[in-house]
Amino acid sequence: MPGLEPAGVPRGLLGTSKPFEFNNARSLELLLETGDFGVVFMEVERSTPPAEGFLEEVRRLADRHSAVLIFDECSSGFRKTVGGHHLTLGVQPDIAVLGKTLGNGYAINAVIGREAVMQAAQSTFISSTFWTERIGPTAALAALQAMREDDAPHRIDSIGQRVQEIWRSVASSVGVSLQIGGLPALSTYAVEGRDSAAVKSFVVDRMLSRGFLSSTAVYASTAHSDEILDRYTDALEGTWSELAQVSDEEIRAEFSPFGLAHTGFSRLA
Repeated sequence: MPGLEPAGVPRGLLGTSKPFEFNNARSLELLLETGDFGVVFMEVERSTPPAEGFLEEVRRLADRHSAVLIFDECSSGFRKTVGGHHLTLGVQPDIAVLGKTLGNGYAINAVIGREAVMQAAQSTFISSTFWTERIGPTAALAALQAMREDDAPHRIDSIGQRVQEIWRSVASSVGVSLQIGGLPALSTYAVEGRDSAAVKSFVVDRMLSRGFLSSTAVYASTAHSDEILDRYTDALEGTWSELAQVSDEEIRAEFSPFGLAHTGFSRLA
């Protein structure tokens, strides 16, 4: 990572974490056959939806090798239903981890799972100076109630689908080709054949001038009304029309005094 030189991790942890390929159950199967693994840890969906039968096979392989299956739902949770996305996909993990969406952005997380697995916490010690902190849990209870009453996951999923349709329509009208990914409520796009950092820098700058704090991604919110999306469409059409007329080199030259948008966990000099 540019500008970041990690000090590393303890040598005893070297080699204890092994990656496998999403939507490739065979890669997980071959990996599990190489040693004794205690946990299979993964997101259920990020930029690409799980292929048919993939999560079911992951569940089967974890059971066969006596590994605990953990789904990271910090991003996908509450984007499709009130709870983890695994509920809509019909595959139950041993543990699911939920992030701050649980409290509508307030600082709270949740680790939930099967009793037989969760009871392992009884043989260790967990302490926190924030045990009596009530803002996060209170926000979570209020957010869960509001999500159910407003059918919020379904609404933001529909909003995200509309945003993706807006992208396709505007892209077609101005002559750019897109790659669209992510859950509808967490939609992202890339312009094919263009430098992603240059595109992101240009879009952020031009959309700001049109009244929108907008990048190459949209996190759908129930506050995104039809009126807002209509104005977003007009702003995007103007921005992408400009984008289609300039090269990446011209964008780099324009932004050279302060540089392009960061593409990862970079640090400023």
